Amino acid sequence: MKKTINLLVLSIIITVANGNLASSCRYKKNIQHKLIAHCENQGFTSVPRKLRRDIYELILSNNSIHMLTNNSFINYSKMERLILTGNNISVIHEDAFVGLDSLKVLKVNDNLINITIIPKDGFRHLSNLIVLDISRNKKPLDLNIPFIYPDVTFSTLTRLQNLSMDLFMFPVFRSRFTALQDLKVLNFATCHLYNRSGFKLLNSTFENFSPDLKELYISDCRNFFLMENGLLEYFPNLKILDLSKSYVHLYQALRILHPFQNKTMSVINFHHISDNSINENDFPYSVIITEELMKYLRTICIEALDLSKAGIVDYQQKSLFSFNRPECFKTFILSANRLPSTTADHYMQVITFFKSAINMKVYDFSYLTVDYFHPVYLNVYHPGVLNHFPEITETHKIPPHITFSIPSSIEFLRFTHIQIAFTSASFTCANTSLKYLDVSYGVYQNYPDFPDDCGKQLEYLDISGIPVTIITFPSVFMPKLSILKLTNARIDQVILKGKQWMFFRAPDLRKIDISFNNLWTLEETTFLDQPNITHLNMSNNLFRTIPSFVTELQKLESLDLSNNLIISIDETIRCSLDKVMNSNHKLTLNLNNNALVCSCDTLDFLLWFAKTKVTFKNGDTYNCTMSNGKQALLSEVIQNTEKYFSDCKATIWLHVGIILVASAFGIFIPLSLLYNYRWKIILYTYRKVRHVVEKNLHENYMYDAYVSYEDRSVAWIQKFLLPKIEEEWGLKVCLHDRDLLPGDLTADAKAESIQQSRHVVFIITEHFTEGKWGRFEIERAKYEKYTTNFRKIIVILQNIQIKDIPDEIINISNDVCFIELPLDENEAGDYTDYQSQWLRLKTLLYLN
Repeated sequence: MKKTINLLVLSIIITVANGNLASSCRYKKNIQHKLIAHCENQGFTSVPRKLRRDIYELILSNNSIHMLTNNSFINYSKMERLILTGNNISVIHEDAFVGLDSLKVLKVNDNLINITIIPKDGFRHLSNLIVLDISRNKKPLDLNIPFIYPDVTFSTLTRLQNLSMDLFMFPVFRSRFTALQDLKVLNFATCHLYNRSGFKLLNSTFENFSPDLKELYISDCRNFFLMENGLLEYFPNLKILDLSKSYVHLYQALRILHPFQNKTMSVINFHHISDNSINENDFPYSVIITEELMKYLRTICIEALDLSKAGIVDYQQKSLFSFNRPECFKTFILSANRLPSTTADHYMQVITFFKSAINMKVYDFSYLTVDYFHPVYLNVYHPGVLNHFPEITETHKIPPHITFSIPSSIEFLRFTHIQIAFTSASFTCANTSLKYLDVSYGVYQNYPDFPDDCGKQLEYLDISGIPVTIITFPSVFMPKLSILKLTNARIDQVILKGKQWMFFRAPDLRKIDISFNNLWTLEETTFLDQPNITHLNMSNNLFRTIPSFVTELQKLESLDLSNNLIISIDETIRCSLDKVMNSNHKLTLNLNNNALVCSCDTLDFLLWFAKTKVTFKNGDTYNCTMSNGKQALLSEVIQNTEKYFSDCKATIWLHVGIILVASAFGIFIPLSLLYNYRWKIILYTYRKVRHVVEKNLHENYMYDAYVSYEDRSVAWIQKFLLPKIEEEWGLKVCLHDRDLLPGDLTADAKAESIQQSRHVVFIITEHFTEGKWGRFEIERAKYEKYTTNFRKIIVILQNIQIKDIPDEIINISNDVCFIELPLDENEAGDYTDYQSQWLRLKTLLYLN
């Protein structure tokens, strides 16, 4: 009696608890104004009973329901959709679905259901069910015995059209599956097949399914298994066959197509059907397409065919591109195969196919001639915009010139990541419908010719990964172009040489991606002066400030400057961004992973950051460098400005006081002292002014000079140069033997030290070019000289004749300051001239 009372109390508690939880469900209406109850992620342990009775759909996914008891849904007789995905359901009682006569969709996938123990009448109340998903549930423990699917249980679903379940080893679908005569889609969402104990899918496997089946999906079988050639003979009306990512090998897949000869199919998806884990005599890893293999496929009228990553390395005459009805094609995907280089013979086969494929809309011929690690594939059902991963392992040869004739019906064309070194290539277009063109990451000696006809309808253009130094892009008019991608295109090299790197007209350009281009400026280019730009990606470059042309982009909605070197945003840019924000009502700015500084000098920027309506992507995670060199969370600094910047005003008044005292003191200084120390005062004042200018230009140098030398000059540097420059003149120099950390004596370390130095000094002796790094340091110094306004290249000649000066120095002699100083002071000759040379060196180091 006591036990019964306890169970009753527990039952009441559970009921009350679920009743309270039911109140947390959200109600919404779909576009047909039918009521949906959102009860997902609410911790339910049983089906709530107190929901509104007129609900059309109940979503109970991701709860903790273990059991569907009798009459669980008795109150929801009008419900047509029930989603129970991702619970822990393992038991379904015979009358669990009582009252659901109107239910059309039931999803109980991703649970713990053993379908063999569902009661025989478990689905009998679902007389109008059209869609059932019972996939990704519990698999059997013994995989060596036949798995008998409960045909009696499923046979009550006579109106079922779409069935998703798992495919187990040695599957047996008994005769009662013939009751599912309306079944049109059979989807095996999870596959547990593998080649063991002589297992194969037999010809008789699907004999009891409806012959009117239109779609069959056996995907993601990642273990090789065998199939008898007559496996699909019971599905003569099949329109979609999807074996994607099932490692059955292309040879088997092509052989089971014989029931569909001379028929029409919508989709054949053989993506990644062969794999490098399969390499047997009958099923080699490298697939060569022959006329015999294509004898069934070539006769089918196919709308969409996906043969990507199918292991194809070559094809014979009258095979891969020899279809009886090429005009049926709308989508053809051949990416990520190791196809041969396009010989004249192969090329003519493609051209012949293209001329006949008059209705082709999507063609993907990417990631070819090499084996990529991470190719990006098209979805044969929904092609979309993609990212790229250009990693290769091997290459092939190709003829010097190629011409791509684009059929007028083509809308989506991809030639990305084709590692072929064309001497020249060209596209020809006639009455084009081309909207999407991706020719990124190809290897060309000359950029492909791209006539006006190809640009009339173009909306998306990706020419990333092709150095713009080889692009000869004509003045093509692209009236509809809205998206342009130019990542990893070495735009910096062309800007450095002062060239206008793009010439074409695209008045409707909206989105531009120029990330990963080593850019530090874009002020002199007019390419980005496009009035309609809404999204601009300049991430992963070397910008120290936001380029001023951004102020002209009044429709900007997104600006990505992440992974640059930006310290702060100046007032002009800030006002412009606020103006854009006020006009557009939305603007997202990404400054993640920049060199932001929190100091008195950037306080105005920090205050603006706190009050502006501009949205900063991941703004709460930004860090900044404090005056003491430590890192701090930007949001925390902004919330405590009084704590961090309380001394800013005091510092200003201190500077004012110092100036006033210095001015008063200067009035009473005897003019004789001014005259005697005139040069030191001038140099000191100039250096202070220079520091201010450098600071405004965001130039921060660690060293006053980087000294390049060979080993024989070490003694002279220690005895004469360092005492003068560091001890007497108070400057700081960088010597690679002294200032670079052990193990860091690399090109990167030297390049960074030169970049952090205001000037570069070369001590040239007759043995200088014998050093390991001399020529590299000269080239790096030239680079910094021509990209930065403040650096000088100073050459100290020591006992060397003109003919022995390195050619790299002579070639830039107009931009170099020469000084002659002997190795030994006793060899100086005229002492006055000797001292004047030291004075000249001092002046050069102090003055720009």
